[in-house]
Amino acid sequence: MTAEEPKQEPPILVSGERVGLGPLRRDLIPTYARWQSDLEVLRGVGLRGQVPRIETTQAWYEQATKPESTDVHFTVYDLDDLAPVGTALLVRVDQHAGTAEFGITIGERRSQGLGTEATRLVLDWAFTVMGLHNVLLVTFSWNLPAIRAYTKAGFREIGRRRGRQ
Repeated sequence: MTAEEPKQEPPILVSGERVGLGPLRRDLIPTYARWQSDLEVLRGVGLRGQVPRIETTQAWYEQATKPESTDVHFTVYDLDDLAPVGTALLVRVDQHAGTAEFGITIGERRSQGLGTEATRLVLDWAFTVMGLHNVLLVTFSWNLPAIRAYTKAGFREIGRRRGRQ
């Protein structure tokens, strides 16, 4: 007879009402790869016709977790059961200009408000912890659920690219 080892809780850096943010985790690479292979996610980031591979996700993880990286990556957790549900990031961080670009992938449990809350938490991190002044987001005009979530989280449209949807 063996005692079952207690499940280790993920490290949560910041919590909201329903969502927590923690660092990326090596043991979640297969989960990240599954999300990055999801057709809705691929469409949302504009990757058409590319077949994602686990090696691509591993390389992304290695790049994202380099100590010298100025990018900030989070795993998004549903606090109800601490299940990982997505990733969020701040890239092209320029501390001198006080700017960054935001991105989020919700791979599980979409349309439940988790992405909106995760967006708010990342923005709070950007403005409060990092001292940034402006965070840019680029999305497709057809992605109405994402636009609603981003608007609820505080983003405002500043322009549209000509010839784009």
